[in-house]
Amino acid sequence: MLIKVYSNGIVGARGRWVKTLLELFKVKQTLLLLLTGALAYVAASSPRVDLPTLAVATLSFFLTISGTTGFNMVLDADIDAAMFRTRNRPIPSGRMDKKAATAVSTAALLLGLLLASTINVYFLAAGLAGFLIDILVYTILLKRRSPWSVVFGGFAGGMPALGGWAAATGSFGTEGLLLMLLVALWSSLHIWTLATYYADDYRRAGVPMLPAVYGERAGVQASLVVAALVVGLTALLALHGLLSAVGLVVSLAPLAAALALLVRGLASGEYRWHAFKAFKLVNVFMALVFISVAFLR
Repeated sequence: MLIKVYSNGIVGARGRWVKTLLELFKVKQTLLLLLTGALAYVAASSPRVDLPTLAVATLSFFLTISGTTGFNMVLDADIDAAMFRTRNRPIPSGRMDKKAATAVSTAALLLGLLLASTINVYFLAAGLAGFLIDILVYTILLKRRSPWSVVFGGFAGGMPALGGWAAATGSFGTEGLLLMLLVALWSSLHIWTLATYYADDYRRAGVPMLPAVYGERAGVQASLVVAALVVGLTALLALHGLLSAVGLVVSLAPLAAALALLVRGLASGEYRWHAFKAFKLVNVFMALVFISVAFLR
């Protein structure tokens, strides 16, 4: 009986550790970015997908993105502690200290980059660029200083897509750059719609996110502009042969619904609620557009 209780305690502790680790790595966001990279690889290598290379690339994506996210969580721990939305994350809640978070993030990042180096130098460069843009440019230099930080930080989010294309083709190519730019633009839309809903939280933490500085109406207006650019760029993907007509329609359906919500938000003055609903739809768009690029060309 004592052995059973002890064993259950160990299992429970391990389960909590894994859960905490997945929270540190923001696993849902990580998996969405991983999906863009893996599907970009499938699109570039179709119809003959090298499954072993895809497996290595996918693991590299997961580790590199997770490591980068972990470093971001360490550097932003004070911000997370000040915001109601994020104060229960692993570091501000005390479930993981900064040293442990830094150690596991470093291990994940280095292993991810090591795996990337076994594919090709372009894939490695994309992974390293994603880390440097996210940590140095976005988190350290701009996030606490500029309401436009996400415009530059978004390029980090585009690196998995660029890397996936490069892993298959041995170069970045026009198509890979277009996919990267699409994710970079989407990142601003993703963050600004969410930040519009949580504008008060960002003000409380002293983070100059665009909706917190210029107001929720400005957040919706900026989101509308970016959404229109994303529509145009998605159409450009179709012109470059990355999307079929069916794929284009499937991809743009949730984005059109998000645009309608943002317009209603401007008309009604209910900015926060409409922005949050749009936030959910733009995430669906990102998954659908890459699925369409991979399988509906």
